[in-house]
Amino acid sequence: MSARRHIGFGSTPRFSALYKTVKGNTDNKGRLAYAKYDPSLGVPPTEEQIVLLEEYQPLLPVLTFTGSEKLHGENMAVCYSRGELWVQGRNSVRTVLGDQNGMAAFVEGTKSTWMQIFHLLEGIESIDMTTHTVVLDMEWAGGNIQKGNAACSGTDKGAYLFDYFRVISNSDDTEQLFSTSGISYPSDRIYNMASFSSFSINLDFNKPDECEEKLEKLALFIEDNSPIATYFNKPDNVGEGAYLYCAEKDKPVYRLKTKGEKHGGKPKKERNSKQGLTTEAKKHLSDIADSVTPVWRITQAITETNSTERKHVGEVIKWVLADVAKEDIDMLAAEKLTIAEIKGFVATIVKDYFFDSIKGF
Repeated sequence: MSARRHIGFGSTPRFSALYKTVKGNTDNKGRLAYAKYDPSLGVPPTEEQIVLLEEYQPLLPVLTFTGSEKLHGENMAVCYSRGELWVQGRNSVRTVLGDQNGMAAFVEGTKSTWMQIFHLLEGIESIDMTTHTVVLDMEWAGGNIQKGNAACSGTDKGAYLFDYFRVISNSDDTEQLFSTSGISYPSDRIYNMASFSSFSINLDFNKPDECEEKLEKLALFIEDNSPIATYFNKPDNVGEGAYLYCAEKDKPVYRLKTKGEKHGGKPKKERNSKQGLTTEAKKHLSDIADSVTPVWRITQAITETNSTERKHVGEVIKWVLADVAKEDIDMLAAEKLTIAEIKGFVATIVKDYFFDSIKGF
């Protein structure tokens, strides 16, 4: 029986979303006691209990996150189990015939190198490759994958492996994370992200504003001091930010990202659409739509959907709206807005940028 399957990577949240997750995972017994709610009874909580469950403030942990520079490219993975090697993108298994941006062809041409890597990890961690799948998550970046002046723009395409790898049980898909720190891979445009840089940051979740400030400072530092841009001698390129994780024994694994705004590519053109707006409310909607469509988000949508023709504009818009719903829903809630209310404004911004960006194709 083949072990080949698509193994989901999941999304990596920003701090605001992770804060809610950590809070929900902390002192659940205390939360239930505070609300005097017993879920084992099979009765849903009352309205009063729901309020109490939400307002409960546990003592949150101080967590140490480690990680490396985040690249602006396409999320990919190379997997191995039972003598079978395969490539996957964010949403599907990739083959040479169904390739996108050349990753599957690259892996096929460097297969012996990948097998060396898997056997190396198998020996270090004593992994049973017949009962488990090793997943090497990475960013496939360089070349024409991303536009603009991201960290490795203008370099040959390469596979940038994250500073951890996953081991997945073939029987129940349970997952373990193992660090790649100190492991050097063979060349052939296969890089260990930890070899470029390593960042560590302590976050006290009882002080969320302080956490946000620390993460923003880290992202701004990497923007101006990209280790990868330095390695490739690309002084005009900028870093995207950092990708961080916390994997303490017998505790939930948390992933986190922080990123800046400069890495996306050429700036959006000044829009004259506001001249036609007749109310302050519409101007506000336009401003919010502009804030949730930074250049990096639009160019990432173009990359992820592999869009190069005008007929692809709908796919790009759909991707951007989905990403806004995932990443910026808290901000929209604070503004008392819904995706539906800004959808038209977002679509116009994305369409104008996309059509301008493909003029060179």
